[in-house]
Amino acid sequence: MRDSRAAVDFYFKEILDGYLRNARKTSDSFAVCDFPDGTLLKSCIAKSGKTYVSVARMLPALAAWVAGGREPLTFAVDGHSFNLVEVLRQSFTNAFDPKHPDYWQEARRDKPSQHQVEAALVAWSLWLLGDKLLATLTSAERSNIQAWLASCTHVPERDNNHAWFSAINQATRLALSKRWKEFSGDEEWMLADVKAMDTLAASAGTDGWYSDSKVEFVYDYYNFWTYASHFLYWNRIMGARYPELSARFVKRLKLFLETAPHFFAADGGHVLFGRSLIYRWSVLMPLVEAYAQGMWPHSPGLLHAIVRRNLEFHWRLGAFDKERGKLRENFTPHGSRDIREMYIDNGHPYWCMQAFSLYLLPERDAFWTPREEALPIERADYRIPFKGARMMLVGTKRSGHVRWLQSQNEPRKKVRYRDQYIKFAYSSHFPFNLLNQENRCPWDQTLVFRNPQTRVCVGRGGITRGELLEDGTRTEWWAQFGEMRFDVVSRIRVDGEFEHHTHIVNAPVEASGKGIEIVEGSYPLGLADGEEFKQENAAAWQLIRSPRTGHLIITWNVAGYEKMDVTTSFDEDKSRGVNAVYSHMAVNALRTRVAASRIQLTSLHYASPRPLNKQEILRRGAQLAARWKAAAFDGDKSLLVSHLA
Repeated sequence: MRDSRAAVDFYFKEILDGYLRNARKTSDSFAVCDFPDGTLLKSCIAKSGKTYVSVARMLPALAAWVAGGREPLTFAVDGHSFNLVEVLRQSFTNAFDPKHPDYWQEARRDKPSQHQVEAALVAWSLWLLGDKLLATLTSAERSNIQAWLASCTHVPERDNNHAWFSAINQATRLALSKRWKEFSGDEEWMLADVKAMDTLAASAGTDGWYSDSKVEFVYDYYNFWTYASHFLYWNRIMGARYPELSARFVKRLKLFLETAPHFFAADGGHVLFGRSLIYRWSVLMPLVEAYAQGMWPHSPGLLHAIVRRNLEFHWRLGAFDKERGKLRENFTPHGSRDIREMYIDNGHPYWCMQAFSLYLLPERDAFWTPREEALPIERADYRIPFKGARMMLVGTKRSGHVRWLQSQNEPRKKVRYRDQYIKFAYSSHFPFNLLNQENRCPWDQTLVFRNPQTRVCVGRGGITRGELLEDGTRTEWWAQFGEMRFDVVSRIRVDGEFEHHTHIVNAPVEASGKGIEIVEGSYPLGLADGEEFKQENAAAWQLIRSPRTGHLIITWNVAGYEKMDVTTSFDEDKSRGVNAVYSHMAVNALRTRVAASRIQLTSLHYASPRPLNKQEILRRGAQLAARWKAAAFDGDKSLLVSHLA
């Protein structure tokens, strides 16, 4: 589907059809929408016990369609006609009417609640629609909206991305108050929110990134789908009134946008890393809105290509459940259900609908007309360091493969989001495994400590120090196994699609003789239903390959490990459904027992969706091992990499 406009319309209309059908089945109010077999959370339901988050997250896309003057405005679904202006009018009048059964209810006054998040989308949509909606409402109906939005600004949240939500809420009410007497906002509150977000950029230096915590290093896709996008919303609404404040964010945003296209692989996908990944093409939100505001530093043709390919990538993976008419809560039909975080309900995946703000672009805009341009990954190899966030993006032109190396990133919840953050690197083509269990830990692209008898397994518990190096990363970290603490220094080097891993493990004296093993894994090889991997072995290396995709992984035991095998399950019930994307997977696993207080381990890994021939891989692997043979580990002369046999 090469025509960008036709492709975007197709995806939007398919999702809209499912939404209208399910909303009508749920209630005649268009204030709530439950999707079949969907998760219901107490924090995400209206007075009637039905889902309001689904409606809140559809509003920006519907508002963009209407505000952008798109046609048609009336859609036929299951023999019924739905006019989007009327649908929006009903949503806004019924959702915020305290007397209506589907009233969304006010936000809590004692602590933050889900209402505060969704209020930003309500406010943004309201601002986009302006008189097209507000002029059709009565004064009482406008007052109801004001009262509900005001209820969502009782409890400030200024230590993470949530401050943008109340900033947009306040900005919208302040802006609307100039035209409509029913609205009012708190300027002091709004500015406190925005200035709090300004402080979260400090640790990223000049990279244009924000940490989602004042005390931890949390750099992930929230930089796309909140920090960048919601600043742009605020900037549209209120930025002109505060040019100096806006300018600070604009400067960082432009730095962020310079490298943003490099996160996309040749197939349109992006590296899966971090939480809320079911927000999918939300990564497009700030790119499109920055373009609309004249801040996109690249060509319309490049944006055109990124948007179409990314939408197509997610659709091809099965993001939309056609039968049920909904976006899935898990990433793919067969991927692990654990990808759905505890705060995700059946409406949460619709966060991605904000990307359809591209309907605000005029139909004659250059975005819709140019030929697509090649993505950065199709032009050249790259290795992009982010010095403030201490991470690195690596792209390989030949295979279209993108990897995201991490030296210090940590999850905000140590166990629940652990597997989304503790890998040495994340890949666009070899998606990670996750269990999110306290005493079980998948070992793909990480080092873990495991008791083979009890199967208790622990991964990284925290980071002492992370460092970005010229050719990779260095991380000092620790793992807690009962009363025993293991301290580790890991050095990851990259050369093309080869990765050289070196670890110094300092083990407590009491760990020796207890049967604890250290396990390190390769990237996971994703496999389709019914597919079995192909395997080859030699004395020093092990190869696994997918017959269906041709994806290939080779792992070498360079030094320190006692044996190597293939893992297809990480827990005692032999469950194979642990991958973010695939129904099952395979991982090359290197193992050794804890038999000393200081252990030195070295491995070499190659993973590619379009691999070189095997002999070339083996030849190149030997050359790299020889190059690094005499390289000391960060000046530690006791750790010398042995020659690869």
